[in-house]
Amino acid sequence: MNLHKLIASEKVKACLYNLYVQRLFIRVSFLCISFIFSNNALAEQVLPKWEFGLGPALLSYPDYPGSKEQNQLLIPLPYIVYRGKHFSINQQALTKPFLKTPTIELDLSLSGSIPVASRDNKKRAGMSDLDGSIGLGPVLTYRLYQYQLNELKFELPIRAIIASDFKRIHQEGWVANPGVFYYYRKALSHKQRIKITVGAAANFADSENHNYYYGVDSRDATPDRPAYKTTDGFSGVSYHLSVNYHFDQFWLGGFWRGFDMSQAVFKKSPLVETHFSNMFGLTLTWNFMTSVETVKGLE
Repeated sequence: MNLHKLIASEKVKACLYNLYVQRLFIRVSFLCISFIFSNNALAEQVLPKWEFGLGPALLSYPDYPGSKEQNQLLIPLPYIVYRGKHFSINQQALTKPFLKTPTIELDLSLSGSIPVASRDNKKRAGMSDLDGSIGLGPVLTYRLYQYQLNELKFELPIRAIIASDFKRIHQEGWVANPGVFYYYRKALSHKQRIKITVGAAANFADSENHNYYYGVDSRDATPDRPAYKTTDGFSGVSYHLSVNYHFDQFWLGGFWRGFDMSQAVFKKSPLVETHFSNMFGLTLTWNFMTSVETVKGLE
C-alpha cells in the first residue's frame, strides 16, 4: 500500500470514528433528555389533609438584613398545615394555585416579616419604626429536575410589601426573589418522613422598598448618620437551608438563612453595619390534632 492510499485509509477511519462518536453523543444526550423530561408524573406522598399542633420555637434574626443587632425569641409556635385542592397552608406560606402542569405552577403566595422598634436599634434611634409586613403576589415555579420524591425547582416570587402598625396600612414597594431550590424527601417509615431544602436566590426590589429599610431622610440625619437615598435594583443574595422531620405526632423543624449584601445597591447606607446577616430557627411541636382524611401531594 503506497503512502497516498494509507493516508486515504486513515482519513476514512478518522471520519468513521468521528461519525460514531457523534452518533453515540447524540444517543446519550437523547437518553438523558428523555430521562429528565419523560417522567412527568412526580411520585407523591400520602399525607393528612390537615394537621394542628403547638410547641416552643427559638428564633434568632437581625433587626433587618445588614444590622448587627440580633434578636432572640422563645415563643409558642402553632403548627398549622392544610392541604386543600384550592389552597394550602404550611409553615412558610399560604398558597393558592392558579395554574398547574407537570412542570410549571403559578400560585398566589403570602409571606411576612417581624416589626422592629427603632428605639432598640442604635443605627435607627430616633427614626420611624419598621412595621410588621406581609408580602403578597404571584410565584412562578418551573421544575428543572425530578427523581422520585426529589426535585430541583426554579422559583420566581414577585410580591407587593404591605406594612402596618395596626393603626394604618401602607405599601412599601415591590420585591422579586428568583432562585433555585433542591427538595430532598424521604419516607423513613409509615409515621416518619424527612424533608431537606437547600437553595439560593437573587433578590431585587424597587427604590421605595430599599429606602424604607436603608434610606435616611434629611430630618433623621445626624453627624453619624448622614442623609441617604438609594435606588431600585439588586438587593443581594440569600442562601436557604431547612430540615423538617416528622416522627409519630411530633414535628422537628430547623432553618438557616444567610443574606449577602456585599453587592447590593444600598451597601453604602449608613444603616448597613455588616454585609452578611444570619437568621435561624428551631422548633419542636406536638401535633395533637390530625385529620383521618388523607391526600396525595408533597411535603
